[in-house]
Amino acid sequence: GQQFVVNNAIFILFHEAGHMLVSEFNLPVLGREEDAVDALSSVLLLGAEDEDLYTTMQDAADGWFLLDEANEDGPQEDDFMGTHGLDRQRAYSIVCMMTGANAEFFDEFADSLEFPEDRREECLFEYEKARDSWMSLLAANMKEGAKTRFDVRYEPAGDADLQAFADLLKSAGALETIATVFGEGYNLKDGIKITGTACGVENAFWDPEAREITYCYEMAAFHAGLIANWFENQGSEDTSSNDDATGSGDEATSVKLKRKE
Repeated sequence: GQQFVVNNAIFILFHEAGHMLVSEFNLPVLGREEDAVDALSSVLLLGAEDEDLYTTMQDAADGWFLLDEANEDGPQEDDFMGTHGLDRQRAYSIVCMMTGANAEFFDEFADSLEFPEDRREECLFEYEKARDSWMSLLAANMKEGAKTRFDVRYEPAGDADLQAFADLLKSAGALETIATVFGEGYNLKDGIKITGTACGVENAFWDPEAREITYCYEMAAFHAGLIANWFENQGSEDTSSNDDATGSGDEATSVKLKRKE
């Protein structure tokens, strides 16, 4: 459960870092920026070809699926007018990027979602197109040997429950992940802030004027609630079957999450 919370935080931070790159480098964006930045953050996470980041992607997709399932009334009119795609759309877009980048690694995960084979073939080209498009846009702003200093801060939560999430994120080095990934090779000016704080709302955002990514601890608490509810709703049979799964507990959970559909 804790890894699920951390991985969803890392994906959200990468998403906000996508907004940061668009803003800092004044990159052109066609269509909805939120969708474009989801693709950019997926390309950056998958391009590292790191198994921990692959698991991060699985947990992020599961996070959007769980959010969709928790919304019992279904999408409302406001959701169709919003800046983001619908939760379920965002989940499947992430899955598409995953299978496009590494069909073999994500095969079991895609099978558990009954993600169609013909769609997986399309996703191979969609991922390559997204990767090549973003990389060509970023190329002018990347420089070998370039180093950027980020200012990472975990502010006190001012609340015991939220402080537990602040401590979890700090011990996992969630905010530092962004500083590490974007601290080398990008022609960014020093001083971008990455701040964990209590906001009073479940959110994360990039402020171009302050040059600051803010991750709200409430978002981590929200994801913890989502996964706790999922575990609560599982029968004892599902719970015991996790013990037989290969890989870490969180990876096994991730692969089994959607089987009930």
